[in-house]
Amino acid sequence: MTAHELHTENNLFRAIANGDEKAFETLFHQYRNKVYTIAWKITGSEAVAEEIVLDVFLKVWLKRAQLPELEYFTAWLFTITRNRVFKTLKQLAQQATSHAISDQEEWLLPPVASSSELLQEKEYRQILHDAVSRLSPQQQKVYQLIKEHGMKREEAAKVLNLSPETVKRHLAEAMHFIRTYCSYHLGTYATLLIIKELL
Repeated sequence: MTAHELHTENNLFRAIANGDEKAFETLFHQYRNKVYTIAWKITGSEAVAEEIVLDVFLKVWLKRAQLPELEYFTAWLFTITRNRVFKTLKQLAQQATSHAISDQEEWLLPPVASSSELLQEKEYRQILHDAVSRLSPQQQKVYQLIKEHGMKREEAAKVLNLSPETVKRHLAEAMHFIRTYCSYHLGTYATLLIIKELL
């Protein structure tokens, strides 16, 4: 990295530490593909890799005050990614062996450390609920069966009497709308926070 690039990145970190969402969006787009590639190579799942990307950058945002002091940001980011990947694999294994999980998305939540974060969580859940309610009826059914009830695409297709490809298309459209809706109503990093229920 050149001196100019280092200076530019340090400025970016300082802006993010001060809560600049545009700067955070820039950082997200610069590094998301690297995080995704690592997660996909280890998990072999596009959906899980996407979850991990959002979760990793959620953690970056929550720890943004540390960014200006980091000497090796890439190493720090990849450590977070590696830890999140292995934690996710462990949780997926536990989920697969348990049929008594009442809240399938709960394990995806980052630790709540303050009353402020609890209030944020409530707000994000409400925005997500509003987004889902605005989906088309078919998209709602697909989203609920797959994301809320844990069905596989083929299972949802049988229940809805649709082809798996049609279910895939409805789900992709639903996810895109939800992310766009949340981002519009809550800011850039809202897209990361919707993993609590969306993924």
